[in-house]
Amino acid sequence: MELSGFPLLSLYIFAPVLGMAAVLCVPSKRGDIIKTVASAAALVPLLIGIYLFFTYKDTGAIKFYESHEWIGGLKAYYKVGIDGLSVPMLVLSGLVGFIAVVASWGIEKQVKGYFALILLLLAGMNGVFCALDFFLFYVFWEIMLLPMYFLIGIWGGPKRVYAAIKFFLYTMAGSVLMLVAMLAAWFWSNGDYTAKPEHKLAARNASFALQEPFVKKLANEKDPLFDQLANRYMIDASTAALIKNNFSAFKMASEAEGEARAAAIDKLPLERTFDFIQLKARYNLFLEDFTFVGHKFTFAFLMFFFLYIAFAIKVPVFPFHTWLPWAHVEAPTAISVILAGILLKMGVYGFLRISFALFPTAAVGFAVPMALFGVFNIIYGACCALAQDDLKKIVAYSSVSHMGYCMLGLSALTANGITGSVLQMFNHGTSTSMMFLLVGVIYDRAHHRDVNRFGGLAAQMPVYAGIFTVALFASMGLPGLSGFISEILVFLGAFNSNLGSGPWAYPQIDFTTLTAISAIGVVLTAAYLLWMMQRVFFGPLNEKYKGYADLSGRELFTLVPLVIVVIALGVYPKPLIDLTKNSVLVLQKHVVDSVPELKSAEKRATHEPAEAKQSPSIPSSRAVPGAKTALN
Repeated sequence: MELSGFPLLSLYIFAPVLGMAAVLCVPSKRGDIIKTVASAAALVPLLIGIYLFFTYKDTGAIKFYESHEWIGGLKAYYKVGIDGLSVPMLVLSGLVGFIAVVASWGIEKQVKGYFALILLLLAGMNGVFCALDFFLFYVFWEIMLLPMYFLIGIWGGPKRVYAAIKFFLYTMAGSVLMLVAMLAAWFWSNGDYTAKPEHKLAARNASFALQEPFVKKLANEKDPLFDQLANRYMIDASTAALIKNNFSAFKMASEAEGEARAAAIDKLPLERTFDFIQLKARYNLFLEDFTFVGHKFTFAFLMFFFLYIAFAIKVPVFPFHTWLPWAHVEAPTAISVILAGILLKMGVYGFLRISFALFPTAAVGFAVPMALFGVFNIIYGACCALAQDDLKKIVAYSSVSHMGYCMLGLSALTANGITGSVLQMFNHGTSTSMMFLLVGVIYDRAHHRDVNRFGGLAAQMPVYAGIFTVALFASMGLPGLSGFISEILVFLGAFNSNLGSGPWAYPQIDFTTLTAISAIGVVLTAAYLLWMMQRVFFGPLNEKYKGYADLSGRELFTLVPLVIVVIALGVYPKPLIDLTKNSVLVLQKHVVDSVPELKSAEKRATHEPAEAKQSPSIPSSRAVPGAKTALN
């Protein structure tokens, strides 16, 4: 059953804001009420995420669309909607956000301020995964910055101020580059800066293809409910008014054929927009060259580069990763959970939603460099984790390593690779959230995180050791647990990618070689995780820890749901794959079709007589009519 007309996504985004307002109205001395209200507010996105997980059917199209005019002069809209790329992130954000709030019940310092800020942080993250307007996306992206800065800077560890400032400066640097890309895309989106008529006509054709169903519906209905009809066809108020005022021209274009149709479409007005759907359709407008600081660049190339840095900081990708270990080590446990479980995923999501969609030709050109940095992340992060003695630093550097798999899968631009990347975001979010919660549990008891000072804890805390083992093996990618399927899809997708050769590739490096090198990370991951486990849980029990209690009820409440998810999706990952597969294929086709040489190579490959059969549970290009790919 799918809700119709109900502002589900607005409730998902703003329920934490309403909770924050309620928290601020509660007297500071009533910490129990503050914690209960905050948990109730965080529960709403979780329930919506569960509803979407069991009811959402991915067709590759946008659903639950909402659009309201916001800043008329800029044509910025409150515009939200979701597809298969968004839904796994909504489920993850709802689950991890609620668990983080419950895990924060041990906070006693400035309780009201803490829970108000964490709810504002959740609202910002939820908004990023729902926004369909570049301006709105940027606002939500920035909303997260201040709450996270204060949550680390006030409630963090001894070096919290340094960690908070470093996080703030890195994120702000990326935000500035994103702002440049956003404003530049808006200025170029009406075609005024495009020199080549064929690029402008291609963009106009694609834009009109989105508007044509609305135009035909208007022509066939005598007294249409204009606003409702526009919303149904995902036409914002400004564009709808433009169509209404020039309806005869739009109707003529929809009824014409051949050269007459092309000529009619070429005369239609085109407005500047922040709309992701329209910007994606108009990507041809971004293929022109222009001069920047005395050098000639392709607009798409330069904007993709700016966005790469902005999103690479958040992922994080080497060399923009140095803020992450500091932030994790100094942040409170629940904030580390949010950082690892949700915040890092926003960088990868930004590549999918913005970079690949708006600048697909640059995505192909950047494929090999992105893959190289992804492979380096995998190896480098694992080696750094192997050298640490602090439990939090080990898990923090493991996140650097595991997010490298996401980058490798993305850069391969295969159905399996991108699907594996999306699944890796989700599965890493659950398993690493468990790891940070478990590190917080032992820190609350021992007041240190030095692995060399533990030993024998499995005998003293068997339930804790058992859950830690599940989280550890899930992070390791053990078959039967969720981490395995995402990593294997990334490897399969990257291994079969042909983007490392051809005129679009620079430098030309075979993806098969890159995949083989990245597989070393699996061995290194097993090394640092098993060595950590051996030092903490096995051997003689340290006399200091004989009185330690096993997991409490509240601690189990935060961990058991994650254990269930990790095991269930490890045994049967098909529901999560089905949530995203068609949207992945639509995006992949969009990128591949943008490069004629790559598209031609793909067509030749699809006509080869012998083709490998794919498991029905793994996305195939034949799942969407017309979305064929040789990269799969």
